[in-house]
Amino acid sequence: MKYSAARTVVADTSSAEKIFESLSAVVVHRALSDCHEWGPRRDIECLDGTCTKILEKIETTLRASKSTLIWLSGSPGTGKSAIAHTIASRLKRKSKLAGTFFFSRQHKDTPGINSLDFFAPTLAYQISKSNHLAKDSVVQSIRSDPAILDPRKPLADQIQELLVKPLQNLQVSWGHLEPKVLVIDAIDACEEERICELISRLLDLLHQPRIPHLHIIITGRPLYTIDDAFEAIGHEESIRHIALDDVDVAEDFRLLFKHALERSYRNHGLECPKLESDDETIFCLADRANGRFGAASMMMRFLETHDDDDDEVPFDLDEKISLMKDPGDAYLHSTQIFRFYKFIINSSENPTRAYRHLSTVANLAKPLAILHLRKLLGSSESDLSSILVSLSPIVSIPADNSRPVEVFHMKSLRAFLSKHSSSSCASQLLAQSSLRTMKNSFLRQSGLKDELQRLVTLTKTPIEAGPLSDNILVVFLKFCMAQPCNKTIYTATWYHEYAQSGTGTACCALPGVPSCNISEDISKARLALKDFRANPEFRNLHVFEVLSTLQTLPKMLIIVILLAIRHAHPSAPHNITPMDGSDDESDMPPALTDFMRYVREGSEQHLSSSPALKHACRHWGWYLSQNSTVVNEGLRKYLRAFWHDKLLSWFERQWYLEGLESCIAILNIAQTIDFDE
Repeated sequence: MKYSAARTVVADTSSAEKIFESLSAVVVHRALSDCHEWGPRRDIECLDGTCTKILEKIETTLRASKSTLIWLSGSPGTGKSAIAHTIASRLKRKSKLAGTFFFSRQHKDTPGINSLDFFAPTLAYQISKSNHLAKDSVVQSIRSDPAILDPRKPLADQIQELLVKPLQNLQVSWGHLEPKVLVIDAIDACEEERICELISRLLDLLHQPRIPHLHIIITGRPLYTIDDAFEAIGHEESIRHIALDDVDVAEDFRLLFKHALERSYRNHGLECPKLESDDETIFCLADRANGRFGAASMMMRFLETHDDDDDEVPFDLDEKISLMKDPGDAYLHSTQIFRFYKFIINSSENPTRAYRHLSTVANLAKPLAILHLRKLLGSSESDLSSILVSLSPIVSIPADNSRPVEVFHMKSLRAFLSKHSSSSCASQLLAQSSLRTMKNSFLRQSGLKDELQRLVTLTKTPIEAGPLSDNILVVFLKFCMAQPCNKTIYTATWYHEYAQSGTGTACCALPGVPSCNISEDISKARLALKDFRANPEFRNLHVFEVLSTLQTLPKMLIIVILLAIRHAHPSAPHNITPMDGSDDESDMPPALTDFMRYVREGSEQHLSSSPALKHACRHWGWYLSQNSTVVNEGLRKYLRAFWHDKLLSWFERQWYLEGLESCIAILNIAQTIDFDE
């Protein structure tokens, strides 16, 4: 085979043997199911007695008279590749296997293993090896176009010349036999932008005229790209979808661990205790695998590991079992726990990314669901779910992706990760991701400063004492009591504390209404406001001007503002209708009425905020303050831009979220960052 300066693949057509050698030279041998590099069959195929329902369903479909594409989908670790290897092995024994192509993320250094560069030539090679008529046709196609093997050739042309024509040549010799099958594993590991093209060409292949009866099995993770491809292409009558995530495999996992424990006891020369599928240990190990055959296989390999001579703290089998059941077991040495973590991470599909994602989860200020964590981190962490799922013995990803990710023993995992460089990167990533999430969410400038400025007009008449001060608070408290939140009734207690003796009318709480700690919230907020000091270089920023304005307002008006924001209820009617039926709307100053409407709209926006945005608002300052956070120039530049452009929008949203005191606490932390270092 020859290559031009542009690396074009050109076959040597001097003889039929040379042509076939040229074909063999571009074959992705690692993509064949029987390649020895996959390892022993027992390690890559389904254990006897497991996945029986799925295998029976697939084999039943393969006996159908109509050509069918079987789409076997499942999240990472659900056994797709094991099923594909098992089916391919069974079909080969029955001489029904036409060819296989196993895409792979783990072996991306193998040329062509995760692309379509040599997909068609690899299948053509296998079909040629099984029948001389197919081989003659393939050789003729390459002789006619020596560059047909080149990866830049259109996939449609390669399939037509290297697969369709040879299969048509086999119509007579294969036509009377049982249907042949192509098995394509892990198409999600192929170039994503070409997945739709691949599915389209495979379905076209099924419907080619004058070819023998053919079935195709493809497996892959459930991706929108694949779903969209099937929907766009059509041919629903030719597609059979089997979703592994919908299959109950609990009994399979109990059987797996029963056999694994029995084998491990034998290998360690120990007497095996009597084990049943309902044994507590088996149940616990099966639960740790979290429905992932990949995780179960990883755990079983850990049971079979042996101590090295230089291991300071050796393992016995019972300690390994205890460790997998509970990494926080007080009887285990930290060295043993860390070796377990290291084994699991290094056994994952990408150890580097595994360290990164585990560190991210371990450094979260508060647990997040995988759905919301992905949104917070953005597209750069698109492999988050697949990597974490492969670490099921350490971290659990609930089937309901709105529930938080669970680390089985956070303390020991954090201690382990603290010794790895990924830990410092995690806090930095979370800080920058939080800033980016807020920047992308706050599309309009905050109007809070202008609204507060209008309230300042109320200070033109002294309000620390006298009828006006009583009227503002009493009218507002009556407004609060009209809302569908009984807690606000107890804000009336503030009237007793701050109204002057002998003036105004006290608001009375309704009987039977439980008390709350609103007064404590306001006290803390007022104290935080009083103590806050802005760094001189920040005083001209809008947020610090707002805080300066609040610090100069009279005590009574501050209380009204705090109550207004803490108790703005979007579900309440917009008209002010006090509980006593009187019409006090005319008594409320227009500036306060406008402010109430403004904070109501802001609260409605807050309610629609995603959990990822709420997390970012609450914790960006905390991430920046961690000792492990490296504030490099990239993060510092991002923080400077956010500080000058979006800080007031964040301040308003966080005030609605957790109150003024939390805003001031975060600003105090953020002011300690050196922006110009």
